[in-house]
Amino acid sequence: MVREEIKSLFLNDYHVSEEDFELLLSKSRRIELEKGEIIIAADKLSDEVFLVESGLTRGYFGDTKGNEVTECFGVSGDMFTAMFCYFKGEPAFLQYEAVTPMVLYAIRKDELERLCMQSLSIANFFRIVCIEQLYCLERKCKIFGKDDALNRYISLIKVRPQIVKEVPLKHIASYLGITQQSLSRLRASIRNL
Repeated sequence: MVREEIKSLFLNDYHVSEEDFELLLSKSRRIELEKGEIIIAADKLSDEVFLVESGLTRGYFGDTKGNEVTECFGVSGDMFTAMFCYFKGEPAFLQYEAVTPMVLYAIRKDELERLCMQSLSIANFFRIVCIEQLYCLERKCKIFGKDDALNRYISLIKVRPQIVKEVPLKHIASYLGITQQSLSRLRASIRNL
């Protein structure tokens, strides 16, 4: 069932032909992960691009004090890669882990590049994914630069409600740039509205 939802996303939102969707999946490997498994290790090289079929992932880094700082989340239909590796051949900055049990499809960079050269719909799909990632980064900068913690949390609820339902509070608090105690107070204030 989930695969059909992903297929619908590719065909309808990304305008990838059914034939190209099947070709993309045929060149990918399907991975099942348990909660807590590392998908991309920080400071290591990774040459794969991942598509989330089901489950949740988070990208994070360790700050100078040894704290994990959550930078992003991925849900069903999202794609992610270690951008430093993909574009510059440098070790990954963010570490990605499975927050819940997950099913992913992984395709090697060289295979994806080859498919992009062969298929305009796959090339356009990948271009759209890259642009969406840039948009999400800029949107996060805007929200985090202008909004207080309450509005950042409300925005997360609106844009990605499944994250608020399934991700541990410590990761959500880290993503929002607040303590877990502050997040608990925000949640209580929203319930009281």
